[in-house]
Amino acid sequence: MSSIKDLASDLYPFPYSITGPGNDNSIIRLCKELSFDIYKYSSGQSLNGWLIPPACIVEKAELRKNGELIYDGKISPLGVPSQSDSFVGELLLDELKPHLFVSEDENAIPYHWTKLYRPDEPLWGFCMPKKLKDSLSEGTYSVELITKKVSASMKVMIYELQGDSDEFILLNAHNCHPYQANDDISGVAVGIDVMKRLANLPSRRYSYRLMIAPELLGPMFWLNQVGENEWSKARGVILLKSVGNQRPLRLQQSFSGNTLIDRAAHHVFKHGYEKYSFGEFRAIYGNDETVFEAPPYCIPSVTLTRWPFPQYHSNLDTPDLLDDELLNDTAKTTFEICRTLELNISYKRNFSGLICLSRYGLYKSPPPQDVNGVDYYKSERGRWSRLMNALPSHLNDSVNLLELAELYELPIADIYKYLEDWKDQGLVK
Repeated sequence: MSSIKDLASDLYPFPYSITGPGNDNSIIRLCKELSFDIYKYSSGQSLNGWLIPPACIVEKAELRKNGELIYDGKISPLGVPSQSDSFVGELLLDELKPHLFVSEDENAIPYHWTKLYRPDEPLWGFCMPKKLKDSLSEGTYSVELITKKVSASMKVMIYELQGDSDEFILLNAHNCHPYQANDDISGVAVGIDVMKRLANLPSRRYSYRLMIAPELLGPMFWLNQVGENEWSKARGVILLKSVGNQRPLRLQQSFSGNTLIDRAAHHVFKHGYEKYSFGEFRAIYGNDETVFEAPPYCIPSVTLTRWPFPQYHSNLDTPDLLDDELLNDTAKTTFEICRTLELNISYKRNFSGLICLSRYGLYKSPPPQDVNGVDYYKSERGRWSRLMNALPSHLNDSVNLLELAELYELPIADIYKYLEDWKDQGLVK
């Protein structure tokens, strides 16, 4: 059985962008995992000032001095900025340098993406290692950079797993960065794995959808196309962004920070990690959350990420960077957030008066008494005792399991199991 890292490695070697053959060719591989529906949007389409770009083909990208080839931008798939304009001419070094893009790592080639989203800004150049740029001597350089823009289409991939309700939770990962394993092929691979885990549940209250699309433009055009009848059914989005590197998994909250999906995510992080880092909306990582949260959609969106990492947006973001154990950790955490939403139901009393719980095998003993009395708060045993004694008063349609889990600081799955035992005894429904 292949691992999440194996899948990410298979999906890595494609020249992804917003449009172009890289995305088109990867669809064949992705559809071997899940039966995606494909939504297509032609280059040149615009929405709120955003423009779907054409595919950009680099035909020649040579930098020479005195006839000697100094750098060939076609050697690396990142060697020329995305959507670079053409330029042919001679420049002095000081004139050339603003068109040479580098990373902080002197050996890395950066991924330069800005013209994908700022098409009106003139831009041409080469992406190269900093050590090469620093080694260039004064003189005249000859540039022959020829690119061709061709019509293409942006693809948005949606896989739906139907539940009892048409209300759905959306998982989101982007596929517009060429040869970037962690950002965000790791999110794509984790999203596929989570959908397979959800498919194995015996039943699902919610439906689930996985969206794989170029960031910003993909969700934007899809939401606009499907209309309110569809997007109004979304109860939350989980964004999976750069989730396979060796840093702690972090949680970025939705705009309001206190929606159901926020609370479910915090619950899973609190009980899954000894400690964890979280931040407010757009304060940790910036991506598609602004699209989903934009009016009129206002779909609460939380982000899971292990960003930042030093290889970010460079040719050093390769599958070797990915850690399979941490990819699985991300998938498990994402699945548990969904499972928390599934378990968040209410129970109603089916009895009156005080029940002798020990006769039903439902009694939970309090902690032992010491000189200070009984610890009902810090100890898990004490919190269970409090919940047990207060449970009859909680059993009405207005209190759900996540509220109980938050109030008594106990895992929702354990509370669910306990209430199911009550149900098996005919005490609740």
